[in-house]
Amino acid sequence: MRYHDHGSYKTAKLKKPTEEEQSDWLITYADAMTLILGFFVLILSISIINQGKFEEVSEALNQGLLKKEQENQPLKDLNANLKYTLINHDIAPEAALELGDNYLKINLPGNVLFATGSAELGKDSTQLLADIAKNIQTFELPDYNIEIEGHTDNIPISTTRFPSNWELSSSRAISVLRVFLEQGIDGNKLKAIGYADTRPKVPNLDNTGNGIPANQQQNRRVEIKITRNF
Repeated sequence: MRYHDHGSYKTAKLKKPTEEEQSDWLITYADAMTLILGFFVLILSISIINQGKFEEVSEALNQGLLKKEQENQPLKDLNANLKYTLINHDIAPEAALELGDNYLKINLPGNVLFATGSAELGKDSTQLLADIAKNIQTFELPDYNIEIEGHTDNIPISTTRFPSNWELSSSRAISVLRVFLEQGIDGNKLKAIGYADTRPKVPNLDNTGNGIPANQQQNRRVEIKITRNF
């Protein structure tokens, strides 16, 4: 290397790096490797901890699901038995039964149980309800209540006995409840409610305000809901 100094040239000698300076990069490299190793050790340790936690959570979930399955088993067995009962009474079980996590609902068409504008059960409908009650009695359901709901369509009724659909729906629910009591079901587990036309399954009217007879027939029903207490 040369440089100009007032018109004269001088030669500058390059300084040879010392042995210590030559090894500086090794120290930096070693530090980087140590940091990387520490990072991977940390990741590994976290993974092991998470694996343990995962196994704990998984075990807890499995236990919870098993417990839930065991608690819901009586309803599943009852649902299976009721299918045959309904078939014997010419009722399609796929339309009448609804099994949930903590409940079983039995949907019975109003025309199967009662004559139009009546809350009196006939011989066949009484036998149907008695068979359903006997099925319920077959299974131990200590933590369940039975709610019987009466529902009507939107067509008003006004008679001496039933001034409105409220009285009609309530009376129908009570008629079903009486059959259950006669079959030995604990009255403390029973409840009868009339909803009139406030909870239709399907719309009673079309977009122009005209009645839909097929839908109105679906809405005239009694629902028996067996629900687990919490």
